[in-house]
Amino acid sequence: MKIYFAAFVCAALAISPVDAVTNTSQAEPAPVISPQNSTADHSKFEILDDEFDFAPDVTEACLECHTEAAQQIHQTPHWRWAAKVDGKMVGKSQNGYNNYCVAARGNSSCSQCHTGYGWRNDDFDLEAEENVDCLVCHDTTGTYKKSAKMSGHPYYEDTQVGDQLIKGVDLRKVAQSVGLPSRQNCLACHANGGGGNGVKHGDTDMSLVDPVHELDVHMSADKLNFSCQTCHSTSGHQISGRYNGKKAFLDDQLDMGRHERLGNNVSCESCHSNRPHDERQLDNHTSKVACTSCHIGEMARGPYPTKLSWDWSTAGELKDGKPFSQDIEIDGVHVHQYMSKKGTFTWGRNVVPEYRWYKGELLQKSLSDVIDPNQAPIDINPPTGDYDDPDAKIWPFKIHRGKQPYDTENNTMLPIYLVGKKGSGALWSDFDWAKALAAGAALNEMEFSGQFDFIESNGYWPIKHMVAPAEQAVACEQCHARGGRLESLDGFYLLGRDGSTWVDLLGAVMVFGGLAGVGGHSAYRYVSYRRRNASNRKQHDNQYDDQQQD
Repeated sequence: MKIYFAAFVCAALAISPVDAVTNTSQAEPAPVISPQNSTADHSKFEILDDEFDFAPDVTEACLECHTEAAQQIHQTPHWRWAAKVDGKMVGKSQNGYNNYCVAARGNSSCSQCHTGYGWRNDDFDLEAEENVDCLVCHDTTGTYKKSAKMSGHPYYEDTQVGDQLIKGVDLRKVAQSVGLPSRQNCLACHANGGGGNGVKHGDTDMSLVDPVHELDVHMSADKLNFSCQTCHSTSGHQISGRYNGKKAFLDDQLDMGRHERLGNNVSCESCHSNRPHDERQLDNHTSKVACTSCHIGEMARGPYPTKLSWDWSTAGELKDGKPFSQDIEIDGVHVHQYMSKKGTFTWGRNVVPEYRWYKGELLQKSLSDVIDPNQAPIDINPPTGDYDDPDAKIWPFKIHRGKQPYDTENNTMLPIYLVGKKGSGALWSDFDWAKALAAGAALNEMEFSGQFDFIESNGYWPIKHMVAPAEQAVACEQCHARGGRLESLDGFYLLGRDGSTWVDLLGAVMVFGGLAGVGGHSAYRYVSYRRRNASNRKQHDNQYDDQQQD
């Protein structure tokens, strides 16, 4: 079954512990952010003046005043991680997959970025209000950290994680300091999906916590200083801007903040209209070219690289019976090139995106879909639309190349059981592919023939952030040329790019033939004129001589 599904399926699928980038701002203390425009000082609330030692107890305290908040959260993709489509639940929590850590079931560390506490397996109570995590979005102290090993609970005690000591959380202090979500809150998860800072999106990493103007004209504190919700307007914890089952460009829905827009994307046209330029010729592009195609010329434009490919087939190598990793340095940032747990990666900074027709819908595949190995690479979530679709535009994409396991008998993609104790079959403990795939299939209620191989795949990520200053917009000749940015985008004629050798030759013959004809005709006229002129002079001279003789 193929279904139209998008952002919450592919935006944070299979988030695992932050292990890919070793010298990021996440390892540094977050700046203290004061609550903004609040009408309440939570430090004065008696119910919050308690020595909390269990995070769900804080939630119960919050609900004493914010009585509807948990039920609102329960209706959101941030909580459900799935939605019913064609009678089937599909998303991170079930049936969905990508080409990073493949699936959330089997990787309990994904719950580090769930807006709740305790989601380890199917026993998790999605209806329990106390399981909602209020603090992950509303902490303003920068001290609230969720553990990858505790199913979404924060670090209650000082814990050594790699070379970093994470302090145990002071729940009373955090609860008394809550405020509006900041970029720091949102990016803690959305910038670190897939195992590390900047891994997934290509346009979202921790540099957006405090970006310079040249990196993002909207979020830079030097200029507009947008928060995420400036564009992703929110009502009742429903956040606008998801690209799932919605057309991206609806002219009657371009105003921000309207309740009927909730669940739809927030487009550039919301503020800038579809005629934002002083030059009419530039405005003529907006019906078929997305703003981001010109105004985000490269992805991963900040200090951190983004992951471009992930080859699972090389995972499992050991040295002296132990897992190992190899790092490379990209412009001063150390990233993993190989990990026994995950395989081989490639990375890039300032990467020119790829371009596809897109109308805001991604055709997300599910684990139950039958694939054709002869059609590899398998498009996991290709964008829909083409030149003839009035709602489609040319969009920039990060296309993540993967190589991941599939069942060679059933022709279905296979989830991997990654996190578990020694002897459980978990890949990251036992490094036995057959056992890890069998366990992963069982967890996801799939059939597994026992026969597997690895197949190439593509994951599509539309580029929307890191908007550059206007003077850095993509130049015309970067697209309107052979071998340019749009070389692989077919189905339409593009001035400066398209042509036929024979047609060009015929055109040259016609042009030069026409010029030759004009030149020949002009030469003939000139010669004829000279001859007539000479003849007229001779005739005139003869008449003059005759008159003299008379």
